[in-house]
Amino acid sequence: MSVNTTNSSNDEHRPLPDCWKPPKNRALVVLFTILCLLSVARPTLDDHWRSKINEEEWEKHKKIVMERLNNTNITAGLVLTSSSIFLSTTPPLTSILPYTIHSCYILSLGSFAHALCSLLFGLATVNIYGAADRKRARDVLTATRFRLYCTLLLFSWPVISLAISIICLLLSLLIACYASGLWWLKILTTAEIVLFWAWLPPLFLWRAFLNAPQDTESGHQAP
Repeated sequence: MSVNTTNSSNDEHRPLPDCWKPPKNRALVVLFTILCLLSVARPTLDDHWRSKINEEEWEKHKKIVMERLNNTNITAGLVLTSSSIFLSTTPPLTSILPYTIHSCYILSLGSFAHALCSLLFGLATVNIYGAADRKRARDVLTATRFRLYCTLLLFSWPVISLAISIICLLLSLLIACYASGLWWLKILTTAEIVLFWAWLPPLFLWRAFLNAPQDTESGHQAP
């Protein structure tokens, strides 16, 4: 018991390894920040490292990661089902929503493929990371910069694939709406894009990169 307590105390004083720090190149820093946001929902890996040196933080981190991956898998399953319906059925009224035209079908197929990819990677990540303990995650899965980036990419790939799948499905529906020839449907589609979708990417970029205040207590950027 005393040995385990001593080891845990020593782990908590470990500094952030150099391979966990952002690269020095400015362009690579942007890519590093995006990877961190997609994988651990933070602009840096400081919080992620604390989960590797503290058992209590590790349990919290692992629970959050598993819940996030499970939610992603559920969403990917829903998108997979939706895209398969568009691939295997014909529209009841082709004059309103002709989603079987060539471009729409290709996008629906892309949505199906990426949703399946998201589901497969999500399940694989749940099984791999769920079976790992804190020391294995720190000393094996993230021991080097290459392994760290592979692990972060494994975390983020289900989200990336799911985002691509949703975008493909949305584009397929948008093309079908504009190809219908109905002026009122085109107006409603344009209003939908402007009011509910066009502002989301700029808001995300602003929140992620331009509005990250400094955390005065920990000395790193706040989430």
